[in-house]
Amino acid sequence: MKTFTNLLRPTSILIGVLTSLSPALATAQDRAVPATPAAAPIPFIVEEHIVKKISDHVYEIPDRNRPGVPNIAIVVGSRASLVVDTGMGQKSGEIVLREVQRLTKNTELYVTTTDFRPEHVTGTQAFPTNAIWIVPEAQREDIHESTMKFVAAFSSRAADLANALSEVKLREPSIVFNRDVKLDLGGVTVRLMWFGPARTNGDLIVFVPEDSVLHSGNFLGSMTYPGMPDEISSVTNWLDILDKMDALHPKIVIPNHGDVRDGTLIAGMRLVLRDLQFRARDLKAEGKTEEQAGQILTAEFDVKYPQWKGLGAIPAIVRRFYEESQ
Repeated sequence: MKTFTNLLRPTSILIGVLTSLSPALATAQDRAVPATPAAAPIPFIVEEHIVKKISDHVYEIPDRNRPGVPNIAIVVGSRASLVVDTGMGQKSGEIVLREVQRLTKNTELYVTTTDFRPEHVTGTQAFPTNAIWIVPEAQREDIHESTMKFVAAFSSRAADLANALSEVKLREPSIVFNRDVKLDLGGVTVRLMWFGPARTNGDLIVFVPEDSVLHSGNFLGSMTYPGMPDEISSVTNWLDILDKMDALHPKIVIPNHGDVRDGTLIAGMRLVLRDLQFRARDLKAEGKTEEQAGQILTAEFDVKYPQWKGLGAIPAIVRRFYEESQ
């Protein structure tokens, strides 16, 4: 394990060349065989053949609002490529790697992950051993401490989760950094940034300046209240990080889950969190307990922001505000 603040060019990796049916044969088969409905995606496994190009250098494998599947980004330069998140388990990782191989013949491959949870990091085991996995130091600590515990907990919940996470063997991140690192992929650069804990200790955001594309990691959902499940979460730091993301002026935002949107998604999240913050302060001043405030604001915000999803997250957000205002 090495810790870097500036990266060296890694050893090249070999990326296979995929073959396909000839157009003539494919056309003949289309005429001869009636079209059949596409097979349903395997639960919790990244879906194949749905890659979207969202800017000059950035592609997305969308989650299609499926549980346990993140939005995955692939940034392609003239010399190297970067994958942001890898999906859950070996099968997801293999699919992501095949999509990279379809997009580019680059022989240098970087991987980064937005947090330690299984749907983000366990697909890395499918990548070549000389692919360079880069994470903030705090995320590496989360991985060591918590990822396999989450794998065990997820696997015990349902057979589909156990299938997705079968035979997970965590690999060690190749490079860790402290705050901010810049990758030159050839013709396009990528900034990996860690601003401190929010949902987890090691939450990461990724910015592609040339394309003005931001992968927001945990910090933004597509009009969804953020999860703040335990004492690690800091809503105060979350708001501070939203300001830092806004200062990047992204034109395209890829949230961890949900639809790709424009930079106004940041302002929308900040507006809702600030509103919750002010109302929580008012209710606390009135003597309401955090449990009472959570119930009141869940009902209130259901009416006030009817398009926002995930109302069940509001009590935990209110609890964070109560704790951090002491």
